[in-house]
Amino acid sequence: MPTLLVRYGEIGLKSESVRRRFEQQLVADIRTRHALAKVPCVISQARGRIFVDSDDWRKSSEILSRTFGIVSFSPVTVVGSDLDELTKAALEFSEPLMCEGATFAIRARRSGSHKYTSQTLAEHLGRAVLDRYSSLNVKVRLEEPEIELSVEVRDNKAYLFSSTLAGPGGMPLGTQGRILSVVESERGLAATWLMMKRGCSVLVAAQDQAMLAPLNVWNPHLRTAERSASPFIQAEENECTGIAFEWSLHEIETEGAPKGDLPVFYPLVGMNEDEIRSLLARVLS
Repeated sequence: MPTLLVRYGEIGLKSESVRRRFEQQLVADIRTRHALAKVPCVISQARGRIFVDSDDWRKSSEILSRTFGIVSFSPVTVVGSDLDELTKAALEFSEPLMCEGATFAIRARRSGSHKYTSQTLAEHLGRAVLDRYSSLNVKVRLEEPEIELSVEVRDNKAYLFSSTLAGPGGMPLGTQGRILSVVESERGLAATWLMMKRGCSVLVAAQDQAMLAPLNVWNPHLRTAERSASPFIQAEENECTGIAFEWSLHEIETEGAPKGDLPVFYPLVGMNEDEIRSLLARVLS
């Protein structure tokens, strides 16, 4: 089974103590989601990266693709960072990818102390692939190649991969404040999703509880409640620090901004209808 190399974005920009806390929250979220899916996993960490090993990497991939805080991830083959061992592994890894006349590129990056730089590693592996598959007339193309072979070297280990899968990005759930999200229609699902992407713990208030089901895929511990007459009172009673509405700019101008003592957020206000529909399609997928 391949190891899954997980990347995050904004977390890495935080101060050391905050970054460490957010990383721990993300790891805990990944572990909890695997436990709920009954998929045992082992999680390890290196600076800027998280590694997930499980007995079902495809199910793990599905989980990671819906875990806030994850920017992207890749199924990787793990080998040693010694140049000879790495070259042999790269040739074996690339074999099922190569075909007659294919164009390829080697993307290399490294951290730690090694006898090679990222550039010299890419050049060395590129020459090795050209030599091995010369009978197939493969060619190097750095811009828009048909095949990309990536290698990430970290200290004494190297990670080979040829695909990168997207996560939702944002911040890990629970790293920001608690928000009451008022859902009146499907647009409210998109607004709630955006607040969760920012790391907020949400209490979702809606008259139609059944319509909230798609959000459970993104937040297995989603808290819901029936919508009350006063969202500000409901928010205060549930110790929320703000309220999110699904309103557009036109609705705000027409209805007027609600008055209360808590901050009010309008996650969809800067989006046009096509952008909202595209986001909603992702939320419902």
